[in-house]
Amino acid sequence: MKLVEFIALDSIFVDVDVDSKKNLFKLVSNVFAKDDLEESSKIIEKLNERERLGSTGVGNGIAIPHSKISLINKTKVLFLKLKSAIDFSAQDKKYVDLVFVILAPKNCQAEHLLVLSSISSFVKNKSFVQKLRKLKNSKEIYKFFGKPNED
Repeated sequence: MKLVEFIALDSIFVDVDVDSKKNLFKLVSNVFAKDDLEESSKIIEKLNERERLGSTGVGNGIAIPHSKISLINKTKVLFLKLKSAIDFSAQDKKYVDLVFVILAPKNCQAEHLLVLSSISSFVKNKSFVQKLRKLKNSKEIYKFFGKPNED
């Protein structure tokens, strides 16, 4: 499964300026919830709840925070390339600069796992990650998500 199948061009953010996981989650919740403060708070709460189970920092400067939210009816994914790496309490102790955020409806276990698995497979490929770090804008990243092994 190619990442463009679930990451839209307008869900890719480059040079995101946040200084902590807390501020990243605030920004993410605002993007997902638009101006709905209740939904925004719920998203932050759910992402933090998941982090308490164990860091979603998967290593090599990458994090995949994810949660199920009853307020949404379709799985949503964001990709953020941070301006500066932040502490995510990753097992390898490396700060994170690439973040994939997955929010899925409560009843979409299979889709949630498929998306998580696709992203995990992508980020395990070190050459894909190196290339991703070199890309400068959302259009380049979107194109790369569509065909990472062609160049």
